[in-house]
Amino acid sequence: MKLLSDLIGINTYEGNYTEMIDYLVKRLEAIDDCKVHIQRISENKTNVIGIFGKPEIVLNCHMDTVKPSNAWSQDPLSMYEKDGRIYGLGSCDTKGNIYMVLKAIERAKPEDLMVLFSVDEESGVKTGVKYFLESELVNGIKRAVVFEPTELKLVNKHRGYYSFTLEDVAESAHSSTKAKGAIIKAAHNVIRLDELGFNVGIIEGGTAGNVVSQRCTYRASIRTFESLESILDIIKSNCVDTRIENRFNGPPLINGDPKFDGEFHEVDFWTEGSLFQEAGINTVVFGAGSIRQAHSEDEFVEKWQLEKGIELIKEII
Repeated sequence: MKLLSDLIGINTYEGNYTEMIDYLVKRLEAIDDCKVHIQRISENKTNVIGIFGKPEIVLNCHMDTVKPSNAWSQDPLSMYEKDGRIYGLGSCDTKGNIYMVLKAIERAKPEDLMVLFSVDEESGVKTGVKYFLESELVNGIKRAVVFEPTELKLVNKHRGYYSFTLEDVAESAHSSTKAKGAIIKAAHNVIRLDELGFNVGIIEGGTAGNVVSQRCTYRASIRTFESLESILDIIKSNCVDTRIENRFNGPPLINGDPKFDGEFHEVDFWTEGSLFQEAGINTVVFGAGSIRQAHSEDEFVEKWQLEKGIELIKEII
């Protein structure tokens, strides 16, 4: 399990991917018939792509993890094993899946395959996958497997995820005037958004306790099968004269005819699989680990899932 230990030990939650990029490039270059391509996005951010033959299928894993909390019982960047579980930051989401993909392609001698290790899935507005899908590298790709913690189930459906920044504005005044400020307007809007199924996670506004607030900004998100246009219409009709900025547009994944063998499932969390599907690439989501462990302290993946996952990926290849 040294490979997985190495992957977990690399910090990819602070936006600098240099160490991980170098590691993946060396690993891919050691595989026979693998052509390594570097898709530079910005300083310290690069998609790493391995190409075998003339690929029609791409396997995608994101490199980054969320930032660890202080609640970990051990060093999150040090892998350890206990009771058949592999612990460490990203063991589940999704360095365990990077491990499975690398092991599978090392053993299977793939033909006509692409592997894409992408950046900023956890934190970026424009992610590495979006850059990939806008490039010529996507030409000829007909199918995709996006690796996320699905407990080795094949997933062909999930809700979209849309995030917005909203801002209410009012005339500032002395609080003795009893004027209604931007915070009060925003408060009514937040309640309406909550009733409509939105999550409001950040609220900022006001300058002092004795000043009527001039501005209030808040961030709202929703998970739904509806389109971005429909959701914007809902916000506009319920939050009148509110400024709205679309921060993130994650469409739903709806693949009615997955070109893969097996039983298919729906999950509640969003994945970049929907971006591939939206681009006309037949896509399923698959991977070891459970979403219940993703982003949690003392994150783990079942060792047996990693072992079985390698064999399943070899079958896909």
